[in-house]
Amino acid sequence: MCYTAVGFLGTIISWFFIVRWGRRIIYNTGLAVLVVLMLVIGILDCVPGRPDSVVWAQSSLLLCWNFCYDLSIGPVCFVIISECSATRVRSKSIAVCTAAQGLLGIAMTVAIPYMINPDQAGLQGKLGFFFGGLAALCFVWAYFRVPETYGRTYEELDLLFDKRVPARAFGAYRLEEMQEADSYQGRA
Repeated sequence: MCYTAVGFLGTIISWFFIVRWGRRIIYNTGLAVLVVLMLVIGILDCVPGRPDSVVWAQSSLLLCWNFCYDLSIGPVCFVIISECSATRVRSKSIAVCTAAQGLLGIAMTVAIPYMINPDQAGLQGKLGFFFGGLAALCFVWAYFRVPETYGRTYEELDLLFDKRVPARAFGAYRLEEMQEADSYQGRA
């Protein structure tokens, strides 16, 4: 119940973050924090004898992880997929992303108990290395591929994608210059 309450609180706070800060900064910062938390959980599992204090620390870090996830990438990913999709295929893009998340969620729900269980793979907290590594790969991908959509209209985003502006430059790119250059080329 505490886990769900912490996640709910993170989601509520994320509503205020989403309207105040950019999606890219929230998403990438959240991913970076999640990578660190998962790796620390994995490292703590390597402590010899695994005393009760380490187990409590891992449990506390998992609560922190849940809060950070629901504060950042959990809700922001839905904002990003709805804003980055081309206008004509937006509903299909959202449906495909949601279905993929559901399928991966089912696969993880089945696989994780086997990976944690001492009678099976017995990874326990070392699973933090696995998920920390996955999150690190996602962070590298997101750093180069997730654009800043905050404060942009769907038309502006379509123009930025059409002009092949790098995702990292979306936030600082001045659209007026691009439109002036287009109108100048149209007159020539």
